[in-house]
Amino acid sequence: MSITSLAFVAFCVVAILVYWLLPSPYRTGWLFAASIGFLLTWAWDLAAVLLVVATVNFYLGRWLEVAVNKRRFLLWTGIGFNVLVLVALKYNGFYVSALTSLLEHMGVQTGGGGLKLLLPIGLSFITVQMISYLVDIHNKILKPEPRWLDFTLYVVYFPKLLSGPVERARTILPKFKQPSPLDMSAAEQNAWLIVVGLMRKLILADTLLSIIPGDIFLHPESYVGQDLAVCLLAYAFVIYNDFAGYTSIVRGVSGFFGIELTNNFKLPYFARNFTEFWDRWHVSLSQWLRDYIFFPVSRALAKKVPNRDHFVHLIAPPIVTMLVSGMWHGLGWNFLVWGGLHGLYLFFERLTMLRGPRRLPDEWPKWRQVASALVVFGLVVLAWIPFRMDLATAWHYLSRMFTLSAWAKPNLWLMRMYLTGNEKVSNWADFKLPDVRVLLVLIPALLLDWNQHRRKSETFFLDWPAWARGLFLAIVILALLLLSFADTGAPFIYQGF
Repeated sequence: MSITSLAFVAFCVVAILVYWLLPSPYRTGWLFAASIGFLLTWAWDLAAVLLVVATVNFYLGRWLEVAVNKRRFLLWTGIGFNVLVLVALKYNGFYVSALTSLLEHMGVQTGGGGLKLLLPIGLSFITVQMISYLVDIHNKILKPEPRWLDFTLYVVYFPKLLSGPVERARTILPKFKQPSPLDMSAAEQNAWLIVVGLMRKLILADTLLSIIPGDIFLHPESYVGQDLAVCLLAYAFVIYNDFAGYTSIVRGVSGFFGIELTNNFKLPYFARNFTEFWDRWHVSLSQWLRDYIFFPVSRALAKKVPNRDHFVHLIAPPIVTMLVSGMWHGLGWNFLVWGGLHGLYLFFERLTMLRGPRRLPDEWPKWRQVASALVVFGLVVLAWIPFRMDLATAWHYLSRMFTLSAWAKPNLWLMRMYLTGNEKVSNWADFKLPDVRVLLVLIPALLLDWNQHRRKSETFFLDWPAWARGLFLAIVILALLLLSFADTGAPFIYQGF
């Protein structure tokens, strides 16, 4: 069941109404039942795998609490179990074909389709949540959840099931037990979060994705340099608005249950350095990586190298952290290169901070803030190249985009003849100009971000007069209806992770 479908709307309306009509003691059970029901719309075996993962981690947490001599062993057993499940079910493409060949060579028939292993939706997000749960219990930051139902709801809670946010047990479990009251103000806020999410996903991300040629990331040699540059820029806004749109929708839905989820995106393309970028992009995962990878690596190094300004302190923590981030997204060289690039970005940033007093970006002159934001944005966009395609194709894409001879001179004479009616043109590409439709979509995307940035509010529409809000909502609904007929919808990108 897609979260942008009418079926999901009906599902949420029923789930929310029943939730608030039930007495408080029964609400957790109803949320659990609704989440399992949502999961079953994908496949029953997905529910089975996630229930097993939840049950194993539930009991591991309880054993960690009472263990005296084997706490570290139990912790690493739990981490190993969760990583093993992730590797076995998500990264099986690296070994299933070889295993199939080996078994068939031994005379074991695996069927016409070879071995097929189950990939539960949201498994990468659930894995890091389970690891943080066990680590927090081991470090005595958290008491294990005593009720299996509450803990399993934490695992399968349907608004965050597909693509997060990555929620810590210590922050969200209390919210399940004591949800915030739903008044008119909260309901209006949640409704507008959903509207913003639908705008980002269906109007901005999916429209841009439909404009990008289907094979440009497979065969960049078939396109001129300006097309490669514009499509890369469009893809940067596709992946941002797609994931930010998903997060906004599920935060709004969860808010109707009185359960606040983490805001995963805080206008990351306005970041003025890379530290700030990762404070704004996929916030829940970035914070997880900071607390469970970056800080432990830094502490381990400090025991051997006390000088915090030593070269190893500058390079090792960010590189290791971002390589782990790359592997979390996928077990491929392209993801490792993407993570490695961001690790290097952070390293050079830390290196420059040694040359003078450290000042926060808000304390910089305005010109420096703007210039730094443009540099950060440009380097982030370039890093999307290996993120999106294999390394060989990424190299062809990058080299062709930066080869002057690959850029075609705009055919302004043909445009003049066309505008005067003296020439017919069948395709915009004949003008040797980037697709103007990208610009038409990027303008409202930038206006949305700019207004959220300037007003410091995701739902700045609430400050508008009632007639303006109504008119804007009518335009959004009309656009969504038109796009539904155009069938430009696409699955959420981060469902693949």
